[in-house]
Amino acid sequence: MDDKRANTTVRRTGDPTTIYERQVKPDRTPGVPGTKMKEQQELYERFNRLQEESKSLVLGTTGEQSLPRVSYAPYVRDESGSFFIFVSRLSERTSELFDRPVASILLIEDESKTSQIFARVRITYLCDVAVIDRAYPDYDKIMSLFCERFGNVVDVLRSLPDFILFRLVPRSGRFVTGFGQAYNLCGERLERLDHIGPEQIKRS
Repeated sequence: MDDKRANTTVRRTGDPTTIYERQVKPDRTPGVPGTKMKEQQELYERFNRLQEESKSLVLGTTGEQSLPRVSYAPYVRDESGSFFIFVSRLSERTSELFDRPVASILLIEDESKTSQIFARVRITYLCDVAVIDRAYPDYDKIMSLFCERFGNVVDVLRSLPDFILFRLVPRSGRFVTGFGQAYNLCGERLERLDHIGPEQIKRS
């Protein structure tokens, strides 16, 4: 694919970091039209907070005959913004990731914290998928992030021959905070919020 973020060839990007070590901040030039700077700052704080609090993602894959499947997986992210999941080869979703290397991701506010069940705060991504071989130079560094975040169970899973590391590279995304409050994720790392107004809806 032409988009360099969609390239499934894994490149070294420096030491991986978990998402909670990165904070997305609003640009000096407001990226959300019609929103005051204080409100914009609060918006970015909500965007960061949801990612900080999320330890697992909802994963959408496509099976045979284009039938959809939904599952979940714990994850870590690196400094490029890629997601990494460590899953069993025995699961149907893993076969689907091999056969159709594209997936959707959902990070969503906990039901117990939402003020409106019909408008839970959420982030969605469309991702290209690549397998990360155990011989990849940064494989151990990425797995160390799993250990730091999830504990000793990761060492047990690493000893099982059927577990595989996947990299999910976002190509597009959307952040929703409520009714009429949706934002496309823009920029190289999909960290700039662009409000979706009536004109954008008409064009889509």
